[in-house]
Amino acid sequence: MAKLAFWITAGPELEEKALSGIILASRLKQNRGQDVEVYFFGPGVKLVGSESERVKGALAMLQEAKVHGGFCPFNAQQYEVETAVSAAGLHGEQAGEALIRLAESGYQIIGY
Repeated sequence: MAKLAFWITAGPELEEKALSGIILASRLKQNRGQDVEVYFFGPGVKLVGSESERVKGALAMLQEAKVHGGFCPFNAQQYEVETAVSAAGLHGEQAGEALIRLAESGYQIIGY
C-alpha cells in the first residue's frame, strides 16, 4: 500500500491546481484504499476559507473518504479562516511537526 501525503500550498488564485490534488487524494483513499493524508499550508490554508463551491465540494469529498486532513494553525490565523478550516474537518498541526511526522512515517510527500 502506498503512503502519500498531498501538501497543498496552491491558494485561491491556483484553485484548479489545488483541486486536482485534493480530488486525487480522496479518490485514492475511497477507490483504492490507499493510506493518504492532505495538509494545507500557506496560501493553501487561504483556499480552504474561500467561498468557492468547487473547493467546498472537494473538501466534502475528503471527509466522505475519511482522508486525514491537516492545516497550519498559524496560517489559519494569518488568513483569518480558523472557522472554515475547522468546519472542513481539518486538524491543526504545526507545519514543521506535520512534515517531520509524515516523512518519518514513510509518506511520499507530493506538492500541489
